[in-house]
Amino acid sequence: MAADLERGFLALEEGELDAAEAALDRARRVDRRHPDVLLLGAAVSDARGDVDEALAQYRALSEDQKDAPMPRLCIARLELHGLGEPEAALATLAEVFDFIDEEADLVEAIYLKTEALLELGDADAAREALAELSTSAIDDAELALDLSELALAAEDPLLALRWAESAKTIDADAAADAWHLIGRIHEADDKRDLMIAAWQEVRKLDAAAPPPELEVSDDEVEQITLATLAELPANIRAHLEKVPILIDTAPDEHLVADGFDPRMLGLFQGTPLPESGSGTPAITNILLFKTNLARFARDEDDLTDEIRITVLHETAHYFGLDEEDLEKIGLD
Repeated sequence: MAADLERGFLALEEGELDAAEAALDRARRVDRRHPDVLLLGAAVSDARGDVDEALAQYRALSEDQKDAPMPRLCIARLELHGLGEPEAALATLAEVFDFIDEEADLVEAIYLKTEALLELGDADAAREALAELSTSAIDDAELALDLSELALAAEDPLLALRWAESAKTIDADAAADAWHLIGRIHEADDKRDLMIAAWQEVRKLDAAAPPPELEVSDDEVEQITLATLAELPANIRAHLEKVPILIDTAPDEHLVADGFDPRMLGLFQGTPLPESGSGTPAITNILLFKTNLARFARDEDDLTDEIRITVLHETAHYFGLDEEDLEKIGLD
């Protein structure tokens, strides 16, 4: 059984769910109630997205190991992200803190607590929760960036900046992501000069980085764009005939110096149609940034979706919709 458990957890780490499930079946034939068998079963169900089954098994494990924080942390995570029930997640987490004696478990518990509080719109309590980690030694760049994102969402720019800065020193490979987040923090704090300086660093680092794993040609972007525009009503397409759609790799130095995000996926430039009036027309176009789109997408299907959404997003700007309007119709 021990060998099957080891094989099962290793297969999970490598994303081989069928192999993990086969190892689980063999282990269950020996002892279905063994804590490690319950844990593997819960982890397999979790990885497959079967929230109800994973919750049932984590709860069984928590009954078997009443003082162990891990099963309850997993339950809280699934209640929050799987069921969308932040109140239930907070109630579960309230039972956990008395059992925590390891820093990693404390970080995870506070992370989940902060997420739940933000989901409930309680930024004050979220900031208070995150402050408990202000003296923690975070040695993982990805975690530092995630904590920085949480602090930014909780409207604590100083704490967000501290974790983003630390990510740069933890792992040089995280520098571009850290600089980008630093730019967003300064943007939220209305510090435009610092925002632009940070984003210029991002532009340089991204330009020097290896090309994205996904590749997309100008012709492919153009074909997806034409297919997207073909979905629109004829009167809308008639207006768009006056708006060329241009393809570039990423925003250039001048755009970033003007305060534009170096990782933006697209950009409408010019005067929106409702404001055009009878004055001298401004140069109006839509830019698509194919390298940014390729880096942002998870796979080829996602890349096609992102190009389509970006085209519709920037087209909507031409017709006068702002970011709040776009969020309401799912084009944010």
